[in-house]
Amino acid sequence: MKFLFIANNDTDGVGQVATNLAKELNLLRHDTKTVVLNKKLNDKNVFELKRSLVKRIFAHLINLIKIDINELFGFGLSTICKKDLYKYIKNTDVIVIYTFYKIFSIKQLNEILSLNKKIFLRPLDIEMASGGCHFNMNCIKYTSDCSNCHKIRLPFRFIPKYNFLKKKQIINKFKPKLLVQNNYVKKLFDKSSIFKNIEKKVLYIGTNKSRSANISKMSARKKLNLKNNEKIILFATFNLASYIKGGHLLIKALKILDRDNFSKKNKITLITLGKKNSFSIETNNIKWRHYEPTTSNLQLNQIIRSSDLMVCPSLFCFGPHIVEEVLLNKIPVVAFDGGSSQDFIKNGKNGYLIKKYKINQFAFSIKRILMKKFYFDESAYRTIKNNCNPVNEAKKLIEFCSREKNITKNL
Repeated sequence: MKFLFIANNDTDGVGQVATNLAKELNLLRHDTKTVVLNKKLNDKNVFELKRSLVKRIFAHLINLIKIDINELFGFGLSTICKKDLYKYIKNTDVIVIYTFYKIFSIKQLNEILSLNKKIFLRPLDIEMASGGCHFNMNCIKYTSDCSNCHKIRLPFRFIPKYNFLKKKQIINKFKPKLLVQNNYVKKLFDKSSIFKNIEKKVLYIGTNKSRSANISKMSARKKLNLKNNEKIILFATFNLASYIKGGHLLIKALKILDRDNFSKKNKITLITLGKKNSFSIETNNIKWRHYEPTTSNLQLNQIIRSSDLMVCPSLFCFGPHIVEEVLLNKIPVVAFDGGSSQDFIKNGKNGYLIKKYKINQFAFSIKRILMKKFYFDESAYRTIKNNCNPVNEAKKLIEFCSREKNITKNL
Protein backbone atom coordinates (compact mmCIF):
# COMPACT_ATOMS: atom_id res chain seq x y z
CA MET A 1 0.00 0.00 0.00
CA LYS A 2 0.98 3.60 -0.53
CA PHE A 3 0.35 5.92 2.43
CA LEU A 4 0.29 9.69 2.67
CA PHE A 5 0.37 11.42 6.06
CA ILE A 6 -0.69 15.06 6.34
CA ALA A 7 0.62 16.97 9.37
CA ASN A 8 1.62 20.47 10.44
CA ASN A 9 5.36 19.75 10.80
CA ASP A 10 7.85 16.97 11.49
CA THR A 11 9.14 17.87 14.95
CA ASP A 12 6.43 18.63 17.55
CA GLY A 13 3.92 16.35 19.28
CA VAL A 14 1.95 15.94 16.05
CA GLY A 15 4.83 15.84 13.58
CA GLN A 16 6.91 13.30 15.50
CA VAL A 17 3.96 10.95 15.80
CA ALA A 18 3.37 11.06 12.04
CA THR A 19 6.99 10.66 10.97
CA ASN A 20 7.68 7.84 13.47
CA LEU A 21 4.79 5.81 12.07
CA ALA A 22 5.84 6.62 8.50
CA LYS A 23 9.31 5.19 9.19
CA GLU A 24 7.83 1.93 10.48
CA LEU A 25 5.57 1.57 7.43
CA ASN A 26 8.50 2.18 5.10
CA LEU A 27 10.48 -0.51 6.94
CA LEU A 28 7.53 -2.84 6.30
CA ARG A 29 7.85 -1.94 2.59
CA HIS A 30 4.77 0.24 2.37
CA ASP A 31 5.70 3.40 0.49
CA THR A 32 4.86 6.19 2.95
CA LYS A 33 5.31 9.92 2.53
CA THR A 34 4.57 12.75 4.96
CA VAL A 35 3.66 16.25 3.79
CA VAL A 36 3.92 19.16 6.23
CA LEU A 37 3.62 22.93 6.41
CA ASN A 38 7.08 23.27 7.98
CA LYS A 39 9.92 20.80 7.48
CA LYS A 40 12.94 20.87 9.81
CA LEU A 41 14.39 17.35 9.78
CA ASN A 42 16.54 15.80 7.07
CA ASP A 43 14.14 13.02 6.08
CA LYS A 44 13.83 12.05 2.41
CA ASN A 45 10.23 10.91 2.94
CA VAL A 46 9.05 14.23 4.40
CA PHE A 47 8.02 17.01 2.01
CA GLU A 48 7.16 20.64 2.68
CA LEU A 49 4.01 21.88 0.97
CA LYS A 50 4.14 25.02 -1.14
CA ARG A 51 2.12 27.83 0.40
CA SER A 52 0.42 30.93 -0.93
CA LEU A 53 1.85 34.22 0.39
CA VAL A 54 -1.51 35.96 0.04
CA LYS A 55 -3.31 33.19 1.95
CA ARG A 56 -0.68 33.25 4.68
CA ILE A 57 -1.00 37.00 5.14
CA PHE A 58 -4.79 36.69 5.40
CA ALA A 59 -4.48 33.81 7.88
CA HIS A 60 -2.12 35.95 9.96
CA LEU A 61 -4.43 38.98 9.92
CA ILE A 62 -7.53 37.02 10.94
CA ASN A 63 -5.72 36.10 14.16
CA LEU A 64 -6.51 39.63 15.33
CA ILE A 65 -10.11 38.61 16.05
CA LYS A 66 -8.95 36.16 18.73
CA ILE A 67 -9.02 37.17 22.38
CA ASP A 68 -5.59 35.58 22.86
CA ILE A 69 -3.60 36.19 19.70
CA ASN A 70 -1.09 33.45 20.58
CA GLU A 71 -3.67 30.66 20.98
CA LEU A 72 -4.02 28.14 18.16
CA PHE A 73 -7.35 28.50 16.39
CA GLY A 74 -8.41 27.17 13.00
CA PHE A 75 -10.74 29.36 10.97
CA GLY A 76 -11.40 26.83 8.22
CA LEU A 77 -8.75 28.41 6.00
CA SER A 78 -6.05 26.89 3.82
CA THR A 79 -2.65 28.46 3.20
CA ILE A 80 -1.30 25.80 0.84
CA CYS A 81 -1.18 25.57 -2.94
CA LYS A 82 -3.79 22.91 -3.64
CA LYS A 83 -2.06 21.56 -6.76
CA ASP A 84 1.06 20.83 -4.74
CA LEU A 85 -0.88 18.69 -2.25
CA TYR A 86 -2.78 16.85 -4.98
CA LYS A 87 0.41 15.72 -6.72
CA TYR A 88 1.17 13.66 -3.59
CA ILE A 89 -2.41 12.45 -3.28
CA LYS A 90 -2.57 11.26 -6.88
CA ASN A 91 -0.73 7.95 -6.45
CA THR A 92 -1.75 7.28 -2.85
CA ASP A 93 -4.01 4.50 -1.58
CA VAL A 94 -4.43 5.62 2.02
CA ILE A 95 -4.44 9.13 3.48
CA VAL A 96 -4.04 9.78 7.20
CA ILE A 97 -4.89 13.35 8.23
CA TYR A 98 -3.42 14.57 11.53
CA THR A 99 -4.65 18.15 11.33
CA PHE A 100 -6.89 20.45 9.29
CA TYR A 101 -5.14 23.61 10.53
CA LYS A 102 -3.99 25.89 7.67
CA ILE A 103 -4.06 22.92 5.28
CA PHE A 104 -7.75 22.32 4.52
CA SER A 105 -10.39 24.94 3.94
CA ILE A 106 -13.97 23.76 4.38
CA LYS A 107 -14.24 23.43 0.58
CA GLN A 108 -10.98 21.48 0.29
CA LEU A 109 -12.00 19.16 3.13
CA ASN A 110 -15.15 18.32 1.18
CA GLU A 111 -13.08 17.69 -1.97
CA ILE A 112 -10.49 15.41 -0.38
CA LEU A 113 -13.07 13.29 1.47
CA SER A 114 -14.94 12.78 -1.80
CA LEU A 115 -11.88 11.18 -3.45
CA ASN A 116 -11.76 7.45 -4.13
CA LYS A 117 -9.19 6.96 -1.39
CA LYS A 118 -9.29 5.41 2.04
CA ILE A 119 -9.04 8.29 4.48
CA PHE A 120 -8.44 8.12 8.21
CA LEU A 121 -8.57 11.06 10.61
CA ARG A 122 -5.98 10.93 13.41
CA PRO A 123 -6.81 13.85 15.78
CA LEU A 124 -4.12 14.81 18.28
CA ASP A 125 -6.15 17.69 19.72
CA ILE A 126 -9.80 18.82 19.66
CA GLU A 127 -9.52 20.91 16.46
CA MET A 128 -11.34 18.44 14.18
CA ALA A 129 -14.31 18.28 16.56
CA SER A 130 -14.57 22.00 17.31
CA GLY A 131 -15.34 25.28 15.61
CA GLY A 132 -11.63 26.02 15.54
CA CYS A 133 -10.02 25.75 18.98
CA HIS A 134 -7.26 23.18 19.50
CA PHE A 135 -7.72 22.94 23.27
CA ASN A 136 -11.27 23.25 24.57
CA MET A 137 -10.16 23.38 28.23
CA ASN A 138 -13.41 23.10 30.24
CA CYS A 139 -15.63 24.28 27.38
CA ILE A 140 -18.18 21.70 26.20
CA LYS A 141 -19.65 23.70 23.32
CA TYR A 142 -18.11 21.20 20.90
CA THR A 143 -20.83 18.81 22.10
CA SER A 144 -23.46 21.13 20.56
CA ASP A 145 -22.49 23.76 17.95
CA CYS A 146 -19.68 26.04 19.25
CA SER A 147 -21.98 29.07 19.20
CA ASN A 148 -20.91 32.38 20.81
CA CYS A 149 -17.29 31.24 21.19
CA HIS A 150 -15.62 33.06 24.08
CA LYS A 151 -12.21 32.83 22.41
CA ILE A 152 -13.26 35.18 19.60
CA ARG A 153 -13.92 38.91 19.77
CA LEU A 154 -17.33 40.40 19.10
CA PRO A 155 -18.85 40.71 16.49
CA PHE A 156 -17.01 37.70 14.96
CA ARG A 157 -18.25 34.98 17.29
CA PHE A 158 -20.48 33.53 14.59
CA ILE A 159 -17.42 32.22 12.69
CA PRO A 160 -16.70 29.16 14.89
CA LYS A 161 -20.34 28.09 14.73
CA TYR A 162 -20.34 28.45 10.94
CA ASN A 163 -17.15 26.37 10.64
CA PHE A 164 -18.52 23.82 13.08
CA LEU A 165 -21.79 23.27 11.20
CA LYS A 166 -20.06 23.05 7.80
CA LYS A 167 -17.53 20.59 9.19
CA LYS A 168 -20.32 18.51 10.74
CA GLN A 169 -22.18 18.40 7.43
CA ILE A 170 -19.09 17.17 5.57
CA ILE A 171 -18.01 14.61 8.20
CA ASN A 172 -21.49 13.11 8.42
CA LYS A 173 -21.73 12.98 4.63
CA PHE A 174 -18.52 11.00 4.06
CA LYS A 175 -18.11 9.32 7.48
CA PRO A 176 -14.30 8.98 7.52
CA LYS A 177 -12.89 6.55 10.08
CA LEU A 178 -11.44 8.06 13.24
CA LEU A 179 -8.25 6.62 14.75
CA VAL A 180 -7.96 7.93 18.31
CA GLN A 181 -4.81 7.56 20.36
CA ASN A 182 -6.31 6.46 23.67
CA ASN A 183 -9.57 5.95 25.51
CA TYR A 184 -9.51 9.47 26.98
CA VAL A 185 -9.72 10.88 23.45
CA LYS A 186 -12.38 8.35 22.45
CA LYS A 187 -14.61 9.53 25.29
CA LEU A 188 -14.19 13.16 24.22
CA PHE A 189 -15.06 12.40 20.60
CA ASP A 190 -17.99 10.21 21.63
CA LYS A 191 -19.49 13.39 23.10
CA SER A 192 -18.69 15.44 20.01
CA SER A 193 -21.68 16.61 17.99
CA ILE A 194 -19.62 16.18 14.83
CA PHE A 195 -18.24 12.71 15.51
CA LYS A 196 -20.68 11.01 17.88
CA ASN A 197 -22.08 8.83 15.04
CA ILE A 198 -18.70 8.20 13.40
CA GLU A 199 -16.82 4.91 13.89
CA LYS A 200 -13.84 5.28 16.21
CA LYS A 201 -10.97 2.88 16.76
CA VAL A 202 -8.34 3.17 19.48
CA LEU A 203 -4.89 2.92 17.93
CA TYR A 204 -2.17 3.60 20.49
CA ILE A 205 0.74 5.71 19.31
CA GLY A 206 3.99 3.82 18.91
CA THR A 207 6.94 5.31 20.76
CA ASN A 208 10.28 6.17 19.24
CA LYS A 209 12.52 3.17 19.97
CA SER A 210 15.63 5.36 20.13
CA ARG A 211 14.25 7.08 23.22
CA SER A 212 14.13 3.94 25.33
CA ALA A 213 17.64 2.62 24.74
CA ASN A 214 19.03 0.67 27.68
CA ILE A 215 21.41 3.22 29.23
CA SER A 216 22.15 3.02 32.95
CA LYS A 217 21.21 5.95 35.16
CA MET A 218 24.83 6.38 36.16
CA SER A 219 26.03 6.52 32.52
CA ALA A 220 23.27 8.94 31.53
CA ARG A 221 24.11 11.28 34.41
CA LYS A 222 27.81 11.15 33.58
CA LYS A 223 27.06 12.26 30.01
CA LEU A 224 24.96 15.17 31.33
CA ASN A 225 27.36 16.11 34.16
CA LEU A 226 24.79 15.27 36.84
CA LYS A 227 25.74 13.92 40.24
CA ASN A 228 24.68 10.42 41.29
CA ASN A 229 23.42 11.59 44.69
CA GLU A 230 20.93 14.04 43.19
CA LYS A 231 17.23 13.22 43.14
CA ILE A 232 16.03 14.37 39.73
CA ILE A 233 12.52 15.41 38.73
CA LEU A 234 11.85 15.81 34.99
CA PHE A 235 9.27 18.17 33.49
CA ALA A 236 9.27 18.05 29.67
CA THR A 237 6.85 19.78 27.32
CA PHE A 238 7.07 21.94 24.20
CA ASN A 239 6.00 25.14 26.01
CA LEU A 240 6.74 25.10 29.75
CA ALA A 241 4.70 28.26 30.32
CA SER A 242 1.52 26.99 28.66
CA TYR A 243 -1.50 26.98 30.98
CA ILE A 244 -2.66 23.77 29.31
CA LYS A 245 0.59 22.01 30.29
CA GLY A 246 0.08 22.90 33.96
CA GLY A 247 3.50 24.33 34.76
CA HIS A 248 1.94 26.90 37.10
CA LEU A 249 0.48 24.08 39.19
CA LEU A 250 3.77 22.20 39.20
CA ILE A 251 5.48 25.28 40.65
CA LYS A 252 2.95 25.31 43.50
CA ALA A 253 3.46 21.60 44.15
CA LEU A 254 7.25 21.95 44.18
CA LYS A 255 7.07 24.86 46.61
CA ILE A 256 5.08 22.60 48.95
CA LEU A 257 7.79 19.96 48.57
CA ASP A 258 10.48 22.61 49.06
CA ARG A 259 9.14 23.43 52.54
CA ASP A 260 9.24 19.77 53.58
CA ASN A 261 12.15 18.53 55.70
CA PHE A 262 12.83 15.90 53.04
CA SER A 263 13.92 18.61 50.60
CA LYS A 264 16.16 20.20 53.19
CA LYS A 265 17.98 16.93 53.80
CA ASN A 266 18.30 15.79 50.17
CA LYS A 267 19.72 17.22 46.96
CA ILE A 268 16.76 17.63 44.62
CA THR A 269 17.02 18.98 41.07
CA LEU A 270 14.22 19.90 38.70
CA ILE A 271 15.18 19.39 35.06
CA THR A 272 12.96 21.15 32.53
CA LEU A 273 13.02 20.40 28.81
CA GLY A 274 11.20 22.65 26.34
CA LYS A 275 10.72 26.30 25.49
CA LYS A 276 11.04 28.18 28.75
CA ASN A 277 9.18 31.36 27.76
CA SER A 278 7.85 32.89 31.01
CA PHE A 279 8.25 29.72 33.10
CA SER A 280 10.41 30.30 36.16
CA ILE A 281 10.72 28.78 39.61
CA GLU A 282 12.56 29.97 42.71
CA THR A 283 12.92 27.68 45.72
CA ASN A 284 15.27 27.40 48.68
CA ASN A 285 16.20 23.73 48.41
CA ILE A 286 15.31 22.52 44.90
CA LYS A 287 17.80 23.36 42.16
CA TRP A 288 16.62 24.04 38.61
CA ARG A 289 18.42 23.03 35.42
CA HIS A 290 16.95 23.78 31.98
CA TYR A 291 17.40 22.27 28.51
CA GLU A 292 16.04 23.81 25.32
CA PRO A 293 14.02 21.53 22.97
CA THR A 294 16.16 18.92 21.27
CA THR A 295 15.77 16.85 18.11
CA SER A 296 18.42 14.43 19.39
CA ASN A 297 16.82 11.16 20.45
CA LEU A 298 20.09 10.22 22.19
CA GLN A 299 20.07 13.34 24.36
CA LEU A 300 16.40 12.93 25.19
CA ASN A 301 17.01 9.30 26.13
CA GLN A 302 19.88 10.39 28.42
CA ILE A 303 17.72 13.03 30.10
CA ILE A 304 14.92 10.53 30.70
CA ARG A 305 17.29 7.81 31.96
CA SER A 306 19.00 10.19 34.36
CA SER A 307 15.69 11.05 36.07
CA ASP A 308 14.14 9.50 39.16
CA LEU A 309 10.63 10.43 38.02
CA MET A 310 8.76 12.59 35.54
CA VAL A 311 5.93 14.97 36.39
CA CYS A 312 3.07 15.55 33.98
CA PRO A 313 0.77 18.31 35.30
CA SER A 314 -1.03 18.65 31.92
CA LEU A 315 -4.65 19.69 32.24
CA PHE A 316 -6.17 19.32 28.78
CA CYS A 317 -3.74 17.33 26.59
CA PHE A 318 -4.64 14.26 24.53
CA GLY A 319 -1.19 12.89 25.38
CA PRO A 320 1.42 13.96 26.10
CA HIS A 321 3.23 11.16 24.32
CA ILE A 322 6.38 11.53 26.38
CA VAL A 323 4.44 9.82 29.21
CA GLU A 324 4.59 6.50 27.35
CA GLU A 325 8.23 7.04 26.40
CA VAL A 326 9.23 7.68 30.01
CA LEU A 327 7.26 4.71 31.32
CA LEU A 328 8.98 2.49 28.76
CA ASN A 329 12.27 3.55 30.37
CA LYS A 330 10.85 2.28 33.69
CA ILE A 331 10.82 5.80 35.10
CA PRO A 332 7.67 6.44 37.20
CA VAL A 333 5.34 9.32 36.32
CA VAL A 334 3.21 11.55 38.55
CA ALA A 335 0.41 13.01 36.41
CA PHE A 336 -2.94 14.70 36.59
CA ASP A 337 -5.81 12.47 35.55
CA GLY A 338 -6.21 12.95 31.80
CA GLY A 339 -4.84 12.12 28.37
CA SER A 340 -2.74 9.01 27.82
CA SER A 341 -1.93 8.91 31.55
CA GLN A 342 -5.43 7.52 32.16
CA ASP A 343 -4.67 4.50 30.00
CA PHE A 344 -1.14 3.77 31.14
CA ILE A 345 -0.50 4.93 34.69
CA LYS A 346 -1.46 2.35 37.29
CA ASN A 347 -1.47 3.89 40.77
CA GLY A 348 1.36 2.58 42.89
CA LYS A 349 2.71 0.40 40.08
CA ASN A 350 4.34 2.78 37.58
CA GLY A 351 3.40 6.15 39.03
CA TYR A 352 0.48 8.05 40.45
CA LEU A 353 -2.61 9.49 38.78
CA ILE A 354 -3.81 12.57 40.66
CA LYS A 355 -7.13 14.37 40.37
CA LYS A 356 -6.64 17.68 38.56
CA TYR A 357 -5.66 20.69 40.70
CA LYS A 358 -4.91 18.54 43.80
CA ILE A 359 -1.43 20.00 44.23
CA ASN A 360 -0.86 18.74 47.79
CA GLN A 361 -1.45 15.17 46.67
CA PHE A 362 0.75 15.82 43.62
CA ALA A 363 3.58 17.02 45.86
CA PHE A 364 3.18 14.07 48.27
CA SER A 365 3.34 11.58 45.37
CA ILE A 366 6.60 13.13 44.13
CA LYS A 367 8.05 12.84 47.63
CA ARG A 368 6.92 9.23 47.98
CA ILE A 369 8.80 8.20 44.83
CA LEU A 370 11.93 10.19 45.74
CA MET A 371 11.94 8.51 49.17
CA LYS A 372 12.24 5.18 47.34
CA LYS A 373 8.89 4.03 48.71
CA PHE A 374 8.00 2.84 45.24
CA TYR A 375 8.84 -0.14 43.06
CA PHE A 376 8.18 -0.17 39.31
CA ASP A 377 5.80 -3.00 38.44
CA GLU A 378 6.84 -5.29 35.58
CA SER A 379 3.27 -6.12 34.50
CA ALA A 380 2.48 -2.40 34.07
CA TYR A 381 5.66 -2.07 31.99
CA ARG A 382 4.71 -5.00 29.73
CA THR A 383 1.23 -3.51 29.13
CA ILE A 384 2.74 -0.31 27.77
CA LYS A 385 5.42 -2.13 25.80
CA ASN A 386 2.79 -4.23 24.03
CA ASN A 387 0.37 -1.38 23.35
CA CYS A 388 2.87 1.34 22.38
CA ASN A 389 5.08 -0.74 20.12
CA PRO A 390 5.68 1.25 16.88
CA VAL A 391 5.61 -1.91 14.77
CA ASN A 392 2.27 -2.79 16.35
CA GLU A 393 0.87 0.63 15.43
CA ALA A 394 1.99 0.20 11.82
CA LYS A 395 0.61 -3.34 11.51
CA LYS A 396 -2.73 -2.40 13.03
CA LEU A 397 -3.10 0.49 10.57
CA ILE A 398 -2.38 -1.92 7.72
CA GLU A 399 -4.96 -4.30 9.19
CA PHE A 400 -7.61 -1.55 9.36
CA CYS A 401 -6.92 -0.68 5.72
CA SER A 402 -7.11 -4.32 4.63
CA ARG A 403 -10.67 -4.52 5.91
CA GLU A 404 -11.82 -1.70 3.64
CA LYS A 405 -13.32 -2.75 0.32
CA ASN A 406 -11.74 -0.02 -1.79
CA ILE A 407 -8.15 -0.84 -0.80
CA THR A 408 -7.22 -4.03 -2.59
CA LYS A 409 -4.88 -3.49 -5.50
CA ASN A 410 -1.63 -3.11 -3.55
CA LEU A 411 -2.18 -5.48 -0.66
